Amino acid sequence: MTNSSDGAELMLFSEPPLLITESADEFAALNAALMEEIKPAGIIERLYVADIAALVWEILRLRRCKVAIVNIAFKDALDQTVYRLAGEPDIATPERETVDAVVFDWFSKPKARKEVLKLLAEFRLDESAIEAEAIRSVFSDLEVLDKMLALLESRRNKVLRSIADYRNDFAKQVRDVSKRVIEADPVIQLENQAA
Repeated sequence: MTNSSDGAELMLFSEPPLLITESADEFAALNAALMEEIKPAGIIERLYVADIAALVWEILRLRRCKVAIVNIAFKDALDQTVYRLAGEPDIATPERETVDAVVFDWFSKPKARKEVLKLLAEFRLDESAIEAEAIRSVFSDLEVLDKMLALLESRRNKVLRSIADYRNDFAKQVRDVSKRVIEADPVIQLENQAA
């Protein structure tokens, strides 16, 4: 049977903020690593660490998202780059069919990849030209993610500062109380002797 403080704690620490594709075990490992590193003392510091775990998790998610957005845009960027460098062949021509086949096969066939690299080299380019086109095509999405990341990182840093402030304030309270007790000690002894 759990006591009332365990029930209150369960309410404070709800399910982790996971997407259906994310691992609860990985989130738990992150949370455990943060708990081990920060060593929270008491429920308030544990709440701060839970906030940090959620923020760090979301930061990692958005960083993965940025990479995925560029990777998704890669095929269209490859298609546009090869199409332009091949002289923009008309649809339904043998040249266009060749371009389409090379673009389609680029992801799975080394021969097609070599053909694209050869075409890029003719214009003193390499695969980074395709990456640049992919990034350019999703730049506004990446900009939004960067703003979200900056906000999350700012919030994470604020929570870390809050833990430090909380600990400093608590340490100051302990010092003040202990100082008052030490300074009052002779008075307490005199009162006890008089009794």
